[in-house]
Amino acid sequence: MGSNNLFFVFGSGDDVEVVTPSLTGSILAGITRDSLLVLAKELGCQVTERRVSGQEWLEGAADGRISEVFGCGTAAVITPIGRVKHHEGEVEINGGLPGPITLKLRTLLTEIQRGVAPDTHSWMRTLVPA
Repeated sequence: MGSNNLFFVFGSGDDVEVVTPSLTGSILAGITRDSLLVLAKELGCQVTERRVSGQEWLEGAADGRISEVFGCGTAAVITPIGRVKHHEGEVEINGGLPGPITLKLRTLLTEIQRGVAPDTHSWMRTLVPA
């Protein structure tokens, strides 16, 4: 996941928090990351930028506090993460399937990118041949 930003979805239904690591240390800013933060807020999700430790990830996925995890980037757009392997085994997230927030965000972003949905944020640029 070195070329992606990670997102963690805590909770489900109307009580969802979308968490991504804050831009400190080795976490780089990205257009896709920024766009997803905006879209998650528009969906009514609480959005938080903070550190998520490996232990929190494993424990949260195991006990259900973390309901979805996905990576994002320019080429990946949004890639669901269904399981995490670690030195003591592995843990599955959401039964190994993409969750509803992941799918909704991917749909919203790709529809804007393809021009199917209105670009209310002026993210798209028209390319004119020189």
